[in-house]
Amino acid sequence: MKRFLAILMAVTLVLTSGIALAERDGAQLRFSWWGGDERHEATLNTLKLYEASHPGITLVGEYSGFDGYLEKLVTQLAGGTAPDIIQIDYAYLETLWSVQDNFVNFRDQSVVDISGISQGLLEGVTSPSGVLIGLPTGLNFSVIYVNKALADAAGIELGHWTWDDLFENAKKLRAHNPDAYLAMGGTNPNRSFFEPYLLNLSGEKLVNEDYTLGFTEEQAAETFRFLQRCYAEGVLYPLENEAVGTYGNYQAFDWLNGNVLCLPDYSSGEAAAKGSMDGVAAMPMWGDCDAANTGIMMRPTNMLAVNAKSANVEEALRFVDYFFNDSEAIDTLKLVRSIPATELAIARMNEQGLIDSDTMDAATWAAEHKGGAGQNIISTNEQLEQIESDFISAVYYGDYTPEAAAKAFVEAMQNCVDELKATAQKDAK
Repeated sequence: MKRFLAILMAVTLVLTSGIALAERDGAQLRFSWWGGDERHEATLNTLKLYEASHPGITLVGEYSGFDGYLEKLVTQLAGGTAPDIIQIDYAYLETLWSVQDNFVNFRDQSVVDISGISQGLLEGVTSPSGVLIGLPTGLNFSVIYVNKALADAAGIELGHWTWDDLFENAKKLRAHNPDAYLAMGGTNPNRSFFEPYLLNLSGEKLVNEDYTLGFTEEQAAETFRFLQRCYAEGVLYPLENEAVGTYGNYQAFDWLNGNVLCLPDYSSGEAAAKGSMDGVAAMPMWGDCDAANTGIMMRPTNMLAVNAKSANVEEALRFVDYFFNDSEAIDTLKLVRSIPATELAIARMNEQGLIDSDTMDAATWAAEHKGGAGQNIISTNEQLEQIESDFISAVYYGDYTPEAAAKAFVEAMQNCVDELKATAQKDAK
């Protein structure tokens, strides 16, 4: 609720779509989303197909970029002008759960068939009070994109790599090209190195459901030492040389010229990864695949929500059911929101040969090796991520020893978590 109110105070005008609304008798539904041109075109085509088979229904697309999307949405919710069908992000859930009455609970309706979506995936996006405000449109999972030609030239085999394998493969790569680095971690390598290693050690979530930290000071210190070694031995690209941006920096010079072997990312980055050069292959996320918490993520690409205050809730739900479960919609949307979330859609995409075998193998690996602890929404909080980033940089630049960093890191994380807990308890009253 604290973040929600902050956004409302920061935004003074209600932003509305500039799209002219078509005039037609019957229900008119607004559908908002963000994404690239391919997603935009496929989604608009899906709206047209639904209109063609449902006379009297008008579907109005409200397309925008990701930046500012949440701010616009919370303003619309407060002003009663939110769209009927709304694409939301996994990272929005902590904010939107504080106002979850604005959304239809998909566990309390019978129009949309959700049986084809993994129950584990649905449980991961259900609020603590048992409300499911969004249905996953696709699977977004941890994956490593590799320059296969460079790997072959250096004699490096692709597949799942342990932490020890990272250092061995870095040696092979350096023997082939002294200027090369095994991986580019982005300006904040917490998601692909720091957190997976720490979670492998602890076997717990970063932050538990009761707002206690899931790791110890010594485990944090060991993780900072691990990162130091990664930078020292050519596993991680130098932090000061990283281009602006995080994972998926597929236009980085050293990636394109063969000085970086791997880019860790989510599967939603596949088009950018494989489009950056020929011969890019996907392989499973590295680490201890037998740990209680492997650090491997399997989360929605994004989700669809229905505005509970809509004048046409039932019709909006019927469209959502079409979006997820009709073969016409599935074949039109294809992979514009990554590998689809339903069994039917995955089967149809495989039948049509649209999912690369290496991507499907990486998806299967991620699903089978998430580890029992998994991940929760609390642990993805942006403030916590910023704390991780700050301490990773501080250790890298020598402002802290790993041991001193661990002590200060635990204190900073605990203070932040205490604030999050106080806010959650206030919202629950």
